[in-house]
Amino acid sequence: MFIPPKAPPQPDDELARGIVAAEYGYIAQTAFQANEDRARAWQYFFVTFATLIAALLSTQVAAAVRQQLYLTFVVIFSLLTVLGLITVLQLVRLRQAWLESVRAMNQIKERLIADDPALAVYFRWRDATIPAAFKWRSFGFLQAVSVALLSGLALGAAVAFGALAAGATTVPWLLSLAAAAWTAGGILWLGYVRPLRRMAPGAPGPEARAEK
Repeated sequence: MFIPPKAPPQPDDELARGIVAAEYGYIAQTAFQANEDRARAWQYFFVTFATLIAALLSTQVAAAVRQQLYLTFVVIFSLLTVLGLITVLQLVRLRQAWLESVRAMNQIKERLIADDPALAVYFRWRDATIPAAFKWRSFGFLQAVSVALLSGLALGAAVAFGALAAGATTVPWLLSLAAAAWTAGGILWLGYVRPLRRMAPGAPGPEARAEK
């Protein structure tokens, strides 16, 4: 007696749909969280910068200890510059995390469209239409510009106070402004623009490349 082989078990369609829906919701939440964290990082830098500047402006010391005060200012403004660089790097990583979440959502969209081509008209963002990693007029770029400018000004102030601590009778404005300009440009270009411009529109982010 011939017994036909058993058909392979079929996946539970409802379970699969539930898993896909949960995955899509989780990815959407990570994209939202990346934008929220980017705003918090930017605000934290500005609050820290403004608080330290206000504290320094309210400082009153005798003339005999001004050199020590100048050295203290050099350290504080240098640390503010480093904090600005770290903030710009955070903005880049959060932008990359947001793009990775968008690409993950697009992977689910493409599968849905393959199953039902009529769904294509409902999705504005697909692999070919997602925003570029870097845009000159984006809000993220303006955030990075503001952080880089303040970081440059902080280093320029550190240079000025360093000269005064070394015995200069006047503030070296030219040297301070040059240091500020070079620092702001370097942080903006090397820390934000260059990493994002090197990302191809459909290329995976650093996290995805690390997993391979």
